[in-house]
Parts: sequence; structure tokens; C-alpha cells
Amino acid sequence: MPQENAVVAVCNGAAEAKAVFGGLRQQGLGSDCISIVAVDKQSGLMPVAYYFEDGRLRGTARRGGSRSLLDGLPASAVLVSLGETVLLAGPFAASVVRTLDNEGLFGDLGPIAGGLYSLGIPQRAARDYELTALQGHPLVIVHGPARDVERARLFVAASLEGKGQPNP
Repeated sequence: MPQENAVVAVCNGAAEAKAVFGGLRQQGLGSDCISIVAVDKQSGLMPVAYYFEDGRLRGTARRGGSRSLLDGLPASAVLVSLGETVLLAGPFAASVVRTLDNEGLFGDLGPIAGGLYSLGIPQRAARDYELTALQGHPLVIVHGPARDVERARLFVAASLEGKGQPNP
């Protein structure tokens, strides 16, 4: 997919990501082209279980934070590593799963970077976005028809302008 058919917004926390998501929905974009990537740092050794029920990602641990970003998106995946959980929701979750299934095709790219690269994001930018997400900045990803992505690109630029959006 050409790069003009994907745009990534780097947010400064869950509240900003929710606002971007809500604004994109108000612009008429469907949840079938919007995805969210968020890292949820776990504290202590509290057991956590994630499951998909009634179209929503649910968790057994504390509520709020990154997990509430994922409500209402059509697909989900959870990547767990020591001390952190990466939550993926929306159609991008399938891109990451395909990356994991075909890791030999993506070289040294991590799962998030590989998924972004498969959407047409340049390799270097995909790596930078993955690092930014792992540093705690939620990503809102829009991919699909060029007209929808252009509308999203204009909205994201206007809504995050002047808010100190991190640059990957």
C-alpha cells in the first residue's frame, strides 16, 4: 500500500489519543480504518488477563489508562513482554500478526515497525514510530483509501499542531 494511504499520529497520552480518535470519527472515518497502538506499563506482579468480548477488549486488572482507548475498535491483539504490554486495536492488529507470522520477511524490524512497514510507511520511520510507542506515546493510525487518509492527515495536523507532538 502506498505511503499516502497511511498516516500515523503520535499522541502525548491516552487522553490526547482519545480526542484524536473521537475527532476522526466525527470527520466521518469508520473504525475499520482507524487503529491504536498503546503501551500499558504494568506495576508489580499483578496478574493480568485480556480478552475480547462483545466487540471490546477487556482486562482483569485496573481500568482506565491505555486500555480504555481500545473500546469499540473491531480487532485487537496483545503483545506482552517483561513489565509492559502493547495493546493493539483496529485493523492494524492484523498487520502486526501477519508480521509475526512472516518475521523472516521483515528483517530486523520489530512487530509494530513491521506492521507499519507493511502499510507502506518507510522502514526508518516505522522503526522510529515503534520506539516512540514503546516510550509511552500512543499511536493513532489511519490506513485505507487515499481520500480518507488525506482527511485524517489534515485533521491530525490541525489537532496536534502546537501541542508538542513528539517527532519520531
